Amino acid sequence: MHEGRRIFLIDDDEIFLMISTVNLKTVCSGVEILTATNGEEGLTQFENVQPNVVLLDINMPVMNGWEFLDKLSGSPASPYQNSDCSIFITTSSVDPEDRQKAQQHPLVKGFIEKPLTAEKIKAMDIC
Repeated sequence: MHEGRRIFLIDDDEIFLMISTVNLKTVCSGVEILTATNGEEGLTQFENVQPNVVLLDINMPVMNGWEFLDKLSGSPASPYQNSDCSIFITTSSVDPEDRQKAQQHPLVKGFIEKPLTAEKIKAMDIC
């Protein structure tokens, strides 16, 4: 367990955020869970939050997960450049292209299908 770790959930589904927060706190004692409801909000908060892990949805209003990743990695001044952060896609998408895109993206460490269960959290080894 890593005390003081921050896990940042970026997802527009309030129920997913609530259930995932409970599951993460159950599996990962001593972590701080932070949330944003779209990629733009997540990007705005990223530097201040300084997360160790980001769990990122793909399909969101305002700015989707792919746009978030593009903006986060798009410039040398990006807050991600000086960060020790693992990003996982957490999605209900069953599109094989999304899985392939996630596997090929240099910032993405894994592709997790919703729901975010205790077993999936343990398998990610994020806490």
